[in-house]
Amino acid sequence: MPNSATVAYNSNYGIYEVKVNGKVVYGTENSTQANTIKDRLNRIFTDSNRDLDFITPSYANGSYVVCCPKVRSNVNEITYLYDTSDGSNGWRHYKEKLYEPTHWADSTSASGQTAILTISNSTTAPWYNALYTANLIRSAITLNFNDAGGNITCRQLKVPSNTKGTVVSVISNSARCDVYGVPCQGTEPGTTSACPELGYRAQNILNTTTLSGEVFHPQDLTAAITSSDNWYTLYNNKFVKVTKSTFAGSN
Repeated sequence: MPNSATVAYNSNYGIYEVKVNGKVVYGTENSTQANTIKDRLNRIFTDSNRDLDFITPSYANGSYVVCCPKVRSNVNEITYLYDTSDGSNGWRHYKEKLYEPTHWADSTSASGQTAILTISNSTTAPWYNALYTANLIRSAITLNFNDAGGNITCRQLKVPSNTKGTVVSVISNSARCDVYGVPCQGTEPGTTSACPELGYRAQNILNTTTLSGEVFHPQDLTAAITSSDNWYTLYNNKFVKVTKSTFAGSN
């Protein structure tokens, strides 16, 4: 059954409800906003090649958002993985280009639409609201095909156990953050791919899923934590704030 988004006014609460396949996924007092979200979703749903598992929270233009980058199957694009375990002479690859960039604007075509909605910065914890809304949409949709982890249904993204809107303490002033999921990643077979966006070759990844079993969504609000110290124990499945102050590339 194809997915469909609609808008209905709920007079009991005085809000316009955006529904996906009959399930409420968002509510707002602004009818224009509700209809914009509905139209964006329907454009995405019209693209039968779209991997809807990539409906996730993200951060764009200074706000937390919900998006669906145009990761698509059946369009002759693939992602090379740093893995030769299939026994072939070539590098193992996946049928979709998993690292499509997100364009935060309305598109005139279904295949080009990636934006869904922006969460107001005035809310207490907009990052949590973005994740919560993305999960509501994910729970209502039917995937066009199995996700990169082989799942036939759209899985819920993990929700961290802390949802406070303020930073409690500084964890580190010198943490290292590696870049994964840039558009050029996986475009060539081998351990790395040419990447003009970064200025050096990007390391290809081994699998399409993370250690926890979730599909690797590059635009999602996620980060990998090393298990070699107590950070993994203390901050795994937690919201943390990361502020970029310097950037150092390497060859």
